[in-house]
Amino acid sequence: MSFKEILKKTDDQILKGLVLKVKNESMKKNIKFSDLRINLLELMEYDESVFFDVLKLVVRKNYR
Repeated sequence: MSFKEILKKTDDQILKGLVLKVKNESMKKNIKFSDLRINLLELMEYDESVFFDVLKLVVRKNYR
């Protein structure tokens, strides 16, 4: 699964925004986990299943 596939399969605009926020923040150079953690936590609280899909992509640095 990719970010594009995750975004394509959801119609929830809030969820799309949270996914994009995590993606954009995690792509920054020299980002601290403590800064990214806030966005990940927000996504996890909103939709846990999507959170795990996004987390896998972030850990693998698979941003396509």
